Amino acid sequence: MKRLVYLLTCATLGCGAAPAQPNAPQKPAVAAVAPPPTQSPRDPLADPPASGITPSASFPTIARRTLSNGLQLAVVSRRSVPIVELRLLFHSGISSDDTKPGLAVVAGELTKAGGAGPWSSQALLERAESLGADLNVLTDRDSTRISIGVTTSDLDPALDILSAVAMKPRFDPTEFTKLRTREVESASAAAKSSAGYAAAMVLYRELFDLPTAIHPYSRFSALPAELQKLTLADCRAWHRQHMTPKNAVLIASGDIDADELAKAAERAFAGWKGEKPEAPRFGEPMPDPERHLFLVDRPGSGQAQVMVGRLGPQRQTADFPSLAVLNQVLGGGVAGRLFLDVREKRSLAYSTGSSVEETAHSPMPIVLSAGTQTNKAPQTVQALLDNLERMGKSPPTAAEIETASRYLSDSFLFKTETAGALADMTAKLSVLSLPDSYYDDYRKAVRSIERDQAVARAGKFFTTDKVVIVVAGDAEKLAQRLTRFAKVILVDPQKGFTPGKMLPMNATQALD
Repeated sequence: MKRLVYLLTCATLGCGAAPAQPNAPQKPAVAAVAPPPTQSPRDPLADPPASGITPSASFPTIARRTLSNGLQLAVVSRRSVPIVELRLLFHSGISSDDTKPGLAVVAGELTKAGGAGPWSSQALLERAESLGADLNVLTDRDSTRISIGVTTSDLDPALDILSAVAMKPRFDPTEFTKLRTREVESASAAAKSSAGYAAAMVLYRELFDLPTAIHPYSRFSALPAELQKLTLADCRAWHRQHMTPKNAVLIASGDIDADELAKAAERAFAGWKGEKPEAPRFGEPMPDPERHLFLVDRPGSGQAQVMVGRLGPQRQTADFPSLAVLNQVLGGGVAGRLFLDVREKRSLAYSTGSSVEETAHSPMPIVLSAGTQTNKAPQTVQALLDNLERMGKSPPTAAEIETASRYLSDSFLFKTETAGALADMTAKLSVLSLPDSYYDDYRKAVRSIERDQAVARAGKFFTTDKVVIVVAGDAEKLAQRLTRFAKVILVDPQKGFTPGKMLPMNATQALD
């Protein structure tokens, strides 16, 4: 009976053969043979994919008009979504401060923060929000721009807001006092808490040094004491001089064309008058030919910021594509030499990279930077100098050039995804006086660059000659160790970043 149950169970569940009877003869056991070893399959992600065909996409056509009062229009039509992004750009920024540092930033922000036209400060923001929009004012080195983005049906109300801010700011005294106080407190806090801010304050001052004057680009930001001196009358005067139709361009991108914008803008900006202001004087920067290292003292800080900078060519140079490719190879991303060497190989920094600041009227700063621990700051200085020098002595490989050029070319597609991005890119053309065909010409140029061509055209700008070195960190722990590189000049950020005690160079000083 047990035998029958077992057989029925095996038939149902698929068991193996029934066990042998106790008295049945046993077959000799056969030794198990191990299967031959098999080679592990190759990881399909071990190697990067082969380069594909570079996507082809042109920058949209920019339609231009000029209104009767001299205001220029630049329109990029993209009808896919009922949205319009507007930028009212003025060709006056921080470089227009002249003898009043911080004026352009405060005056520009006050046109919004102080209320405009029929709206108080709060009512102006509420009016923008009622359109589902954010109203922003941004001031950089060479421009001030008022921005708002709305649905197509709200174009006229959005233009009314822009025209009120540009033409009829209220300059409310109470709002001015609050804004100036915020700016003073922000500058004071940055000097105390931000090593990057502290280093940049000294770096730009030294890069754009002039023997007998102050270069418009020499101020990274205004000091608290300088901001405190600004008056409401200063802001009114800056507005009258710089926020004029002949100093501006109205940029629109999205669901609109040039004729539509021209008609709407003629109504919104009717009665606006004013000439283009005299441009600031941009003398040729003359950084000290003798190398110095500026140490911005941050007592007790466990971290330090290192910056190494030098001046490159003017922005309008035909060699800019080569310059951009070499900068990308050096430190433009995680495939750059700085990231792979300073951060990954030497473990000296938690962040590092290089950049080329695109200035409109003077040589462009090429800046290498790294954030590191205090005790690693000297080694980090050495690593940045090593990599900058290496660009001249060890030119990029063909693979590095290809990776950099493809990134610069193909990432363009992501930068044109939104109407806001298109408006900002169009604004950049105006600020830097670049032709409408620039983005297409640039992509074509970087795609075709070869190693020898890049080095021949821009390699001379990647050298340690005439560099300015700035370290923001604990002077007590770093001053003597940093004398290995140059004379060390101590800087106190709490006293206007003025140069102080100097330590002589000691080339035999150990890094550790």
